[in-house]
Amino acid sequence: AYKLGIGYELEFDQRWTFTPSLTYIAKGAKLPDQEVPFYTPNGQLEYDDQGNLRTGIMSRQISANYLQLPLMFSYYLRTGEGQYVVFSAGPYVACGVSGKIETKGDTSREGSEKLYYETKTFDHSDINRFDAGVQALVGYQFPSSLTLGLEADFGLTKFNTFGRNVSGMISLSYRFGK
Repeated sequence: AYKLGIGYELEFDQRWTFTPSLTYIAKGAKLPDQEVPFYTPNGQLEYDDQGNLRTGIMSRQISANYLQLPLMFSYYLRTGEGQYVVFSAGPYVACGVSGKIETKGDTSREGSEKLYYETKTFDHSDINRFDAGVQALVGYQFPSSLTLGLEADFGLTKFNTFGRNVSGMISLSYRFGK
């Protein structure tokens, strides 16, 4: 996945800053090889000749794209001329704008949809379009104003009935100006 954005850094002093930004971020999940029961065309569970429940294997891949507003507070630890270790954390809010769910092997569907179909992520009633949580980053800023970092989002709202958004990223950012 990816994340693109723009922000503005407000300096409190030589070490502390506040950075509001607006980002477009792609998040997702893979749910491979889930055992699911077969259903008859009228919606009843299907059994084989010996009375055993018929099952199949279903896999899903979910993509969810958000407009996200992180409000990050950063601490810069100077390690050399123009070089810093950066520690950042802060809250974020996000709104889902697009995405899709690819499903393979859904035994509750009819015809070719038993094999494969796609749906829009946020058209599902059990998926929450809004997300809020905490974002954290640890990075290294080079004299060239490039920062290489490890970043994580920890969602505090439920994405669906199964869990929350949690993501990890390797980030590369560039600081314009000073």
